[in-house]
Amino acid sequence: MALFTVLGATGTIGAKLVAHLRASGHAVETPGREDARVFTHPLGHAIYCIGVTADFRTRPLETVEAHVCLLRRLLASAAFESLTYLSSTRIYGGGNGQEVNEDSALSVNSNDPSDLYNLSKLMGESLCLHGGRTNVRAVRLSNVVGGDTAGSLNFIPALVSEARKGEITLRSDPESAKDYIHIEDVVEMLPTIALTGRHRLYNLASGTKIAHRDWVEAIAQRFGARVTYTPDAPRFDFPPISIARLAEEFGFAPRPPLQTYLAGLTGP
Repeated sequence: MALFTVLGATGTIGAKLVAHLRASGHAVETPGREDARVFTHPLGHAIYCIGVTADFRTRPLETVEAHVCLLRRLLASAAFESLTYLSSTRIYGGGNGQEVNEDSALSVNSNDPSDLYNLSKLMGESLCLHGGRTNVRAVRLSNVVGGDTAGSLNFIPALVSEARKGEITLRSDPESAKDYIHIEDVVEMLPTIALTGRHRLYNLASGTKIAHRDWVEAIAQRFGARVTYTPDAPRFDFPPISIARLAEEFGFAPRPPLQTYLAGLTGP
């Protein structure tokens, strides 16, 4: 068994990952963000789950600190056997409808406030890939479903919260679509990548896009809720994500995200 250090262990992914690692028999450390011991004690296999998500537009300085600055200090000073940095498939943007992979060219615009997130994640990735440390990887996570805490404002749990009250109002075009991955696939694959990954960069996704209409109708049926569609709502469409690298190296076959998520819901 190995020693893992999960940075960002209080977040949704970090907490679930800690539980999975401990259940698998690994030793796990969970230092807080201000714990200076991360620079003086061996970390074993560090997994960097620290990040700012939905509210990054109102917290630009904190976003860069979380995605770049602490990472830089770890790469400069920390002792670890490996470090795995969690990035995001959001960096692929809208694309042109073509499937994207880890080697695809990327486009960002510093004039677009939404791209602050993408720019900070890409800087984090670049530090991992070119910062001079060996055995450092970046994993681009798709939209993770499952394991949400109560009151989460993320898209899918927010739909469930509305459905429990009897009605869902969809404020985006129902044909909007993007890739999702279930959190169980995430916590199973991250230690495998950290311990044995041959590549420096991976997409961790399902490889299949799911439309907002499919999510809304399935959740509404599960709770017997009505659905209201906002007219002329904006459409969000993201490119298909290739998972060929994970499939070829590890035989990765993801769970169906929508069905697995629904199966894990409890209560009326």
